[in-house]
Amino acid sequence: MLDDDKLYDVAVTFVRGIGDINAKKLITHFGSAKDLFSASLKQLKSVPGIGEVVAMRLYSDFDSALAAAEEELKYVYANDVGFVTFADDTYPERLRECADSPAILYYKGMPDFSSRHIVSIVGTRNATKYGVEFCKAFVAELAQRYPDAVVVSGLAYGIDVAAHKAALENNLKTWAVLGHSLETIYPAPHKKVADKILENGALISDFPHGTKIDPANFVRRNRIVAGLCDALLVVESGEKGGSIITANIANNYNKDVFAVPGNVNSTYSRGCNKLIKTNRANLCESFDDFEYIMNWTSKIESKMQTLDLKFDFSADEQRVVDVLAKYEFLDIDNLRRQSEMTPNELSLILLQLEMKGAIVSLPGKIFSLKR
Repeated sequence: MLDDDKLYDVAVTFVRGIGDINAKKLITHFGSAKDLFSASLKQLKSVPGIGEVVAMRLYSDFDSALAAAEEELKYVYANDVGFVTFADDTYPERLRECADSPAILYYKGMPDFSSRHIVSIVGTRNATKYGVEFCKAFVAELAQRYPDAVVVSGLAYGIDVAAHKAALENNLKTWAVLGHSLETIYPAPHKKVADKILENGALISDFPHGTKIDPANFVRRNRIVAGLCDALLVVESGEKGGSIITANIANNYNKDVFAVPGNVNSTYSRGCNKLIKTNRANLCESFDDFEYIMNWTSKIESKMQTLDLKFDFSADEQRVVDVLAKYEFLDIDNLRRQSEMTPNELSLILLQLEMKGAIVSLPGKIFSLKR
């Protein structure tokens, strides 16, 4: 057996019949997966919400779960697959907050789960030109304003693959969440896109290797698409289907959900229009709508954009403006230290900025950018 603490973290996911919620509950209760596997039957029975029947099943399944985990780790280490478990500090915090999030995530590539801006984009497999063009424009604007952003989707036909392609075209990182294990790509025609994603993104799955493709698994993966992001955008969708399921999950996770409105006579706009009509999604006609509701543009950034439009600063003036942009208010001594100017130089620059109407002077020699 592999001498590896990770073995126990992985083995939890192979215990039959407990599911992600109970797996995480048990790890939290015992402090670690290794301690869980050392627990007696009596200790297992004492866990709130587990009960005698489940406890006995757990206890009898420990050996087979460890054996399965050992085989999985051999595969992982031999095939350049990474993984992160619920017990790890590197487990995505956005997903950790979701009650039914997976106890383990396998991945290929280099996903940075601490990325500041993560947007999931989903939609119908029967995307129209309207939906694809909106998707392209939205992602292009996202890349221009937030080049650190990550686009998440499911690599399916239609809007999903359009979102991935748009991210790649705009040099954004993108993650594809798969409804099967990582050794295969479905649908097969998207293999080239998947390979391209690996150059600057990741393929992600909670299924161990050898998992057969099953329609039910694609529904299950939707909770990861909804949980990994800050916000979910539905571009086109019928009244039923995976996109609506994902939107409902995202709402249950208290994520911000957006939907693109469409022609009332279009089959693949009915789902989006209904999400908006029933207040389950914010109306999104452009990236500006999304950015405004998400409040991703900080007060300082907004202020700087306004100043840049109104004023033509000299190099020294810009240096002082940049320092003041970091703070609501700053006294002259700290301003002098951070701008690295002499008292006389700073006094002259402050006078020039005040005359331009770019800053305000407050009692106590405190200064602030003008709002």
